[in-house]
Amino acid sequence: MVDELFIKRRSYRKYLPKEVEEDKLNDILQAGMLAPIASGKYFNVVLKVFRGEELKTLQETLVKETGNDNTYKAPLVIGVYHKGENVELANLDAGAIIENMLLEARELGLGSVFIYSICRLTRSNEALKKYNELEGGYILRSVVSFGYVEDFNDVREIEHKFSVIK
Repeated sequence: MVDELFIKRRSYRKYLPKEVEEDKLNDILQAGMLAPIASGKYFNVVLKVFRGEELKTLQETLVKETGNDNTYKAPLVIGVYHKGENVELANLDAGAIIENMLLEARELGLGSVFIYSICRLTRSNEALKKYNELEGGYILRSVVSFGYVEDFNDVREIEHKFSVIK
């Protein structure tokens, strides 16, 4: 079963205009919270949920400032914020959290996509800077969009092969 889940997990950039139910959101958040974190410092992480009017404002600002909705009109976006001085560990923590959330979303019948471009934009664009940091010194490390997709088979086939040295 795990192998099938990994094989089916893909990035989706086109969502149906349907809200993600609260129980599915909670399952995604729980999956993220079960990720391994460097030194077990879970207090260094905040998962910020964007939906409704707050998400609409973010999406409108992205379009106004960049010409693109980098969330792909998703009905649910989660930002992974991290505080701490080690940026490498913060990014690794975010990656582990995101992978858990991506896999859970797929298991729940939702599409998702990891988005890093929003992080760069929140650091460099004045209108988007308000999304870069949360109270307490938590810095945006990554963003994920979630939503229902029309067809899980409507995905560009990508050969997932890495070089392996034994």
